[in-house]
Amino acid sequence: MSNQNKTAHSIDNLYDSTELITQEVLMRYEQTPDPRLREIMLSLIKHIHGFAKEVKLTSKEWLFAMQYLEESGKWCSPGRNEFMIFSDALGLSMLTVTQDYPKPAHATEATLVGPFLLENAPEFAMGADISAGAAGTPMYAKGKILDIHGKPIPNVTIDVWHSDDRGLYDVQDDFDSNGTWARAVLKTDSSGEYHFWSVLPVDYPIPQDGTAIEMIKATSGRTMRPAHLHFRIQCDGHKPLVTHIFDKNSANLNNDAVFGVRPSLIADFIHHPKGMAPDGKNMERDFYTLNYDFILP
Repeated sequence: MSNQNKTAHSIDNLYDSTELITQEVLMRYEQTPDPRLREIMLSLIKHIHGFAKEVKLTSKEWLFAMQYLEESGKWCSPGRNEFMIFSDALGLSMLTVTQDYPKPAHATEATLVGPFLLENAPEFAMGADISAGAAGTPMYAKGKILDIHGKPIPNVTIDVWHSDDRGLYDVQDDFDSNGTWARAVLKTDSSGEYHFWSVLPVDYPIPQDGTAIEMIKATSGRTMRPAHLHFRIQCDGHKPLVTHIFDKNSANLNNDAVFGVRPSLIADFIHHPKGMAPDGKNMERDFYTLNYDFILP
């Protein structure tokens, strides 16, 4: 072959040491136009490279992690976010919530959203039974949405969702066939009051059929969540609030797999024998009531 057909290539030794690799990657991401994205990416690269060096991550371990992420993605669908379970179980969700949602005096505290939020849930009239056939003991919840001065906030949109007495959510129960249950969007009027019927939530294990549970069983072994209702409360002029209300009688308040319990969010789900309910409904079986006011900053 003639020298005329040869193309000379040269390359600096950018990748022949771990430090040079990190330096080259950082140099490239220094060009990120958005300042906040640049800050995040540079810090992420420094920390993730530092982690790999600290534990001397092997190629085999790295490949396992990449395949594990691929498998985790297969468990994601509307209403089920497997990566959210990892974030919750590692405490990252609560860490982020805590630093991003400072609580003014008297305001309701936020907690993690969990993996089962479903956008565009069915809307129910205020006071309706949102259980839609979910199994469990009847429960009547009511309260007010207030500002920090105690004044009712009108026209609030409330998402609420929770488990049945099997510890399952609708998205875990042949969702394509059965649809939603124990899940609703409610809208308040000028009074700021909310009230609805459903069934009493129970303690439950985090999903046992995905990839996150494998990590948890191999490490902390803590898989249970205390009984709770999820709420997302949104209205003009106030920061959206995502939170839980926990049953004070739950056996797992001190053992939450995802670190979500805050003392101010523990409430009394009161047991009642059959008879007249607070909304005038005649109950032919025992039921529970919850009375909880939300205060938005």
